[in-house]
Amino acid sequence: MLLGELLDAEDLRLRPLVLPPGADSRPIVDVFTTDLPEPGRYLSGGELVLTGLVWWAGDAGAFVDALAGAGATALGAGEAALGAIPAELVEECERRGLPLFEVPASVSFAEITRRVLAENRPARPVGRRLLAVLAGRAGLNRLLDVASAELGAPCAVLSPVTGLIAGPPPPSADALVRAFLTAPRRPASVTVDGRRIRLLPADAPDRHRTVSWFVACEADPGDPDATALAEELAGLVALERARVDAGHRAERRLADQVLRALTAQADATGELLPALRIAGIAPGTPTTVLVGQGELGAALLAEILRTAVPDPVVGVRGSEAIAVVPSRPTLTSPTAPEEAVRPADRLAEAVRSGLRAVGPGLGGLRLPVGVSGTVPAGPALVAALEEARHAAGLAAARTEPTAVVTADEVDSHMLLLGSVPDEVRRAYRNRVLGPVLAYDEAHDAELVATLVAFLAHAGSWSRCAEELHLHVNTVRYRIAKVEQLTGRNLGRLDDRVDLFLALRLKS
Repeated sequence: MLLGELLDAEDLRLRPLVLPPGADSRPIVDVFTTDLPEPGRYLSGGELVLTGLVWWAGDAGAFVDALAGAGATALGAGEAALGAIPAELVEECERRGLPLFEVPASVSFAEITRRVLAENRPARPVGRRLLAVLAGRAGLNRLLDVASAELGAPCAVLSPVTGLIAGPPPPSADALVRAFLTAPRRPASVTVDGRRIRLLPADAPDRHRTVSWFVACEADPGDPDATALAEELAGLVALERARVDAGHRAERRLADQVLRALTAQADATGELLPALRIAGIAPGTPTTVLVGQGELGAALLAEILRTAVPDPVVGVRGSEAIAVVPSRPTLTSPTAPEEAVRPADRLAEAVRSGLRAVGPGLGGLRLPVGVSGTVPAGPALVAALEEARHAAGLAAARTEPTAVVTADEVDSHMLLLGSVPDEVRRAYRNRVLGPVLAYDEAHDAELVATLVAFLAHAGSWSRCAEELHLHVNTVRYRIAKVEQLTGRNLGRLDDRVDLFLALRLKS
């Protein structure tokens, strides 16, 4: 039974209080009634949890976290004990993306349980087979085999970062990922090579789509049985994803110990070395530090880095996403021989590639990343962290929302500019370069491109003209126009520096 089907039962008069997008299509695998303050240990995922709120003592955080962490489908709260659902409970469910509905005092939990079990028992033999496969730990590929046999078409599980997770490689996987990332609503459908592919999220509702798994299968939206089966499959894949996440909890605890020691204000070398050893990083191992922003930045760094190295140490400290990555032999670069690429450069390339892949799904979000040089694991990581922070600051100053800057790019003038407040940088760029940008916008005159080439060739008219495939007189005309618009004389070094810095701020 789907959550939306239960909520649509008029005689039960269930009132939704929190219903995230797509939550009504989540399957209810079982019903669990409890008044324990932290019932997570008794849940295996997919349950509708019913509670009379006897446990309520003014704080719902631990209760809701336990349900969301265990992969519960929804929470039904009875109003009988308290007379109303506490606002704090509603807020916590909104925070974790856990569907919540109010059960009127006139409706018993037993009636809701009977309704769900009666709906599930006779009507879902295929669904029971899918659930049995998942419960038997046969793996996602076997689960997809059973679903594909019922649908008569192949199914696959994909991730925007990792690509194919399980199942046969679908046609035009990149197109499917882009469609999933840009769809205004999910589930979504896309036509690829003449085939109509259904894309269904298969992850926790509160997880950002850039780090979500999704199911791609040929399920005709006009066929209710096929649609229901595809949605049930997506729900079961989401449970497997929750299992995978649970397996990473120990990694996150170890990462937190490392990052706590690394970011301590006082000298924490005595704590850092043992924490590194416990995390599997031997002292002296060549190691690189990366710095990003926030929870999503950490989630994306973890997803991306796991495709490059076995066990990256990734976590969040304050507003920073921090990764500590030891060099591994599996880390490769597709564009250069192994021996020619340094570990930090390989990591930067992997992060750039991963962020490009998810870029269409970021909307207006900015996720700049800084990458340190590679240092021996130990006290030198403290300096590497600062280096990565400086690089991240320069990445944030660029217009590209997912800029990745390495320590090698932190040259003197950009380090200086990176320490200047955003509003000052914008004002400087607009004052110096604004008239040229406006003229280019209005006339498509390519003045900026000409100025960039002119400065790159140290003011050589002939080399600039050769690069741009223009006549020298055309270059002279354009540079004269730049001088007219900006009031600068490009024969003077100080004026060249002004324009050079404004161009670097623009990039």
